[in-house]
Amino acid sequence: MVSPSDSLAAHGILDRGGRDQVFARAYHRLTNGDSVQLTNIAFTWSSSDKNIAAVEGGTEGSADVTGVNPGFAQITARAVPFEKALDGAATVRVADRFQIDSIRPLSIHYGDKLRFYGVRIQQLFGVNQGFGSLIPDFFSYSGSLEGLGYIDYWVPFPSTSARPFYIGPGFFGNTADSITVDSTDLYEPNYAFPTQLDINGNGGPRTFSGFPTLYFNPALSYEPYNPLTDGPFAVDWYRFARTDTTQAVTYILNSQVFDDTAFAYFTDSVYFNGSYYSAIDVPGIAKWFSSPGNGLYYCDGQSFAPVRERRTSSAILALRTLPARQVHLLSNYGKSGPYSLIVVKGYFTVDRRIGPDRFEENDNWCQFANSNYNDSVGPSARRILLGIFGNFNDSTLTIDNPNDIDWYKFRVGLDVLFPQDTMLTIHAKSRPFTAVDPSDIDMYVFDSATFTQRAASTNLGSTEALTFRVVPGVSYFLGVIDAAAEPTRYSICMQRGAPGVTCTPQGSALQASMASSVYRVPVRAADVPAAVQRAMQSLRALKRP
Repeated sequence: MVSPSDSLAAHGILDRGGRDQVFARAYHRLTNGDSVQLTNIAFTWSSSDKNIAAVEGGTEGSADVTGVNPGFAQITARAVPFEKALDGAATVRVADRFQIDSIRPLSIHYGDKLRFYGVRIQQLFGVNQGFGSLIPDFFSYSGSLEGLGYIDYWVPFPSTSARPFYIGPGFFGNTADSITVDSTDLYEPNYAFPTQLDINGNGGPRTFSGFPTLYFNPALSYEPYNPLTDGPFAVDWYRFARTDTTQAVTYILNSQVFDDTAFAYFTDSVYFNGSYYSAIDVPGIAKWFSSPGNGLYYCDGQSFAPVRERRTSSAILALRTLPARQVHLLSNYGKSGPYSLIVVKGYFTVDRRIGPDRFEENDNWCQFANSNYNDSVGPSARRILLGIFGNFNDSTLTIDNPNDIDWYKFRVGLDVLFPQDTMLTIHAKSRPFTAVDPSDIDMYVFDSATFTQRAASTNLGSTEALTFRVVPGVSYFLGVIDAAAEPTRYSICMQRGAPGVTCTPQGSALQASMASSVYRVPVRAADVPAAVQRAMQSLRALKRP
């Protein structure tokens, strides 16, 4: 028998002009069927094609093989003393420094992967598929760095059918294989039924910003909308299933499609009846949905729409604990284009200096804020009680991701000394890292039983103040809204008293606008004259481009 050296076997190839070894061994077959290795045997060596590989015999059954030209050659050894002995042979491949052997599959959708097989395939700098640039999956690489291997590439929009063009250190060209690209992504159609994605497990080995990924696809696509085949809305629908709800998970949608109809909706339960999408009334699930930047939120039968909220092309939902074993994403769009979808294990924030505060998870009012309010035991208790129980002052709070909303539930107790004093003042102030503060937070207060708005402060910038009349013993929700899609640290203080009360958020100076806070009554959009609404819209447009 003839076998290659360990290095030749590991690489799978012999470089043109390179040298390596093969080894021959002779065996004698006994009458009982066993084999005994023979020693001190001389061998003669030959190559099936000397223009591909040359061979030269050595000592102790070895032979040196030299690569001449790319191709395959059979290296044969014959035991000299035994005329009737069978020859042994091994096939040796000679290759150039880089070569693409093949690509599979030959037909592909957006968001799927092409696998490139070849010699030193990891040396590719880049690959174009028609009009699109393929995205390498470095974690997919397998093989020898100095020999045969394979690596996967995602196919994104706007790739088209063609022979891939590649480039590397000292080489470039088109592949022999031609790839046909379908203009839909691998999950289409998924408007009537969600694509089921299992995100159980510990994630990895791929990471995103240091977090192990539970799902990662940078090459998904919004296809051109066709009402005959795509239903009443242009929607991509995903359902993420995870059994462990106690650990943090972050959902990230990064889209290059940004127009008046592109919105992302996260929800714990939804169904499609053929005409529209609606929350499912499932016992034990506190129905909610969140649409970051869209200005529309819903929780357990109540809805909320902030006056000001900046839209972005990305949507991030970081949850310290999950509200259910499933989270749905409905991505509505109006025109075609690429997007990426990432789920990581852990609490991702766009600014590493700003992490979740002690009240997280508090992204919705019906479940998380209520849970915090019920947490009244121990030094880390998060129930907020005012009045005879004292004031509230916290400078460690954070808007940790763009379009984050923090909800707090609080109650004001009866003051036996001043029972007629039923006013409450709330101040909020950002705590930027620099003198320039791009953030803009707003405040809203709602009755927790009826979710009736009691007060709001929606000034430009992040210095907010409001005073409103409370009912002792009644609990309320305070919503702190990121109107500028800018993460920030902030402080809040709550204190009983009229507008002139001194209530300074910790870590910030008292601002003149805060000292002159005024009582604000809840106003519905329907009660505002059209001219005033237009003026408000003009003011909002002046804030940021």
